[in-house]
Amino acid sequence: MIIYGLHPVISFLREKPQLVKKVFISRRPDDKLFNKVKYEHVSYDELDKITKTKDHQGIACEITGFPYVDADEILNHVKKVLILDHLEDPRNFGAILRNALAFNVELIVIPKDRACDVTPTVIKASAGTAVYLNISKVTNINNFIRDLKNNFFKIFGFESNGKMALSEVRFSDKTAIVLGSEGKGIRELTKSLCDYIISIESNPKAQSLNVSSASAIVLYKLYTDYQNFV
Repeated sequence: MIIYGLHPVISFLREKPQLVKKVFISRRPDDKLFNKVKYEHVSYDELDKITKTKDHQGIACEITGFPYVDADEILNHVKKVLILDHLEDPRNFGAILRNALAFNVELIVIPKDRACDVTPTVIKASAGTAVYLNISKVTNINNFIRDLKNNFFKIFGFESNGKMALSEVRFSDKTAIVLGSEGKGIRELTKSLCDYIISIESNPKAQSLNVSSASAIVLYKLYTDYQNFV
């Protein structure tokens, strides 16, 4: 996988240097992080070809792959989970990852099929924050939610027309937030597994927030409630 952009490359060099195979850079590196990695000087035009974009900021690197985690292995060690139900837009996904890191989400779960993976575009949109997060791919979102409920998690689904206002919510010790895909929302069976369907109060004249904007508000509420809880 070729990732690109200053923040993504630096983040991988700091957090997961063992995954970095080679760095491509258009200028002489002035950071000690580059001392222990193989790098090659290339032109901007060459980087355009390597990354298949002009959004590379003069730097890219080849990694062995994104380091997904096994949700089952860490489930007993987390209390704040974010579930993305078949999200498709990589830039929304990346923006959500930035929010998740800002507000201390401990596990992010995505489905293995029919959803956006952690791609170079996602990593760039996340400004490199993806590497600092526990992200897991599961075969069946609904079965995973059932596992969470068996482990005493409360499940909150977000929908623009949810009947419970976010201001009325007090998130509990073990909480999972479910966000649906762009345009389609949360699938019906998944929605039926949620304990609560919540919404964000807003001016009725305004269009509903997109999923990444909504995630920032919901995850901030989770963050502040959890600070009070502990």
